Amino acid sequence: MGIQAWFIILGVGAMTLIVLDGKRCKRKQRVSGVSVPPQHLSAVSASPVHSEFHKEISPLEAFTAAEGESVLDHRHQGSRIGVATHIAGRVIADEPVLIKGRVTGTVIAPNHTVTVTSTGYVTSYLEGNRVDIDGHVEGVLKANTKATLLACARIQGVIEAPRLECVAGAWLNVEVAQQAARNRPKVAMVS
Repeated sequence: MGIQAWFIILGVGAMTLIVLDGKRCKRKQRVSGVSVPPQHLSAVSASPVHSEFHKEISPLEAFTAAEGESVLDHRHQGSRIGVATHIAGRVIADEPVLIKGRVTGTVIAPNHTVTVTSTGYVTSYLEGNRVDIDGHVEGVLKANTKATLLACARIQGVIEAPRLECVAGAWLNVEVAQQAARNRPKVAMVS
């Protein structure tokens, strides 16, 4: 065999290794959920339909939703409630909480971030310093500083937050209340 044949064999071997390494990296990325965060947020997109949670989304919105999910997983430290976990009762945490599973009851982390991923489902009451939602929440959602609703968010009930941020595609059937307005003392002029 001549030198050209050896170069061809070496080149094919190198290309095979590159392809296999690329597949390994993609598989590792899917498992760990590492991705680039969404770049833009837009105005609230609320739908008056009460019984439909499912909505057609454009490929761009679906891509943004998938990015949001992986970003939520990647940056999270603290307690995690897994996809296969169903909690009926009360969760009180003094650390950030990531909910991928189902919680029927109360979730309270008043000094930390509470995150509900696209597979997460919370009913009754959810409170956190900052609340990021990409899944389903039914009941009261209370954010002490800010509530962020991502593209796959499905919210039904009451939202109490001084700041509310929504990505296009979020579905809302809620009453929105600012906490400061509710706790403000009533002042009357007396003469």
